[in-house]
Amino acid sequence: MTTEELNAKAKDVLMTLPDNPSMKERLAIGPCPMPSQDPSARCHNMDEVALGYGEDQAVLEATRCLGCKNHPCVAHCPVAIDIPRFVGHVAKREFREALEVIQESSLLPAICGRVCPQENQCQKECTVGKAHNDIDQAVAIGRIERFVADWARENGVTPAVTIAPDSGLSLIHI
Repeated sequence: MTTEELNAKAKDVLMTLPDNPSMKERLAIGPCPMPSQDPSARCHNMDEVALGYGEDQAVLEATRCLGCKNHPCVAHCPVAIDIPRFVGHVAKREFREALEVIQESSLLPAICGRVCPQENQCQKECTVGKAHNDIDQAVAIGRIERFVADWARENGVTPAVTIAPDSGLSLIHI
């Protein structure tokens, strides 16, 4: 399926959900597949194979998160991103706020969303995946993080980085 078809399908599912889906309703939402280049096209270019989520796909995938009280995903994130909080913002289409939450712990969401081994870290501990007894059913945290970073780049949102004044100390000793 194309990116547009997958996004339209996600939009249709979102329209059937109540404003505040119950845990049971969230668990019934299947994972959103990642759109990818057609093999006949990708064999002729060096572009990314995975094309990333569209807005509705990211929102639907984020809606699957249960916002667990004990946050097992955060405990297994090497940089301790507040995953339920950033994913919650995405579910409400608050993408700038989601980026700000990620940036509290990481300045590399575009990279981490693509290359971090989420299946062995945060997603491995996802309660949704555990409820289905299948890691492939876990909330696609990395894909959502990638979406947020790509959204920020496409919309000209720059990182809210503050640099401390020079302390005069050097890490290099000669």
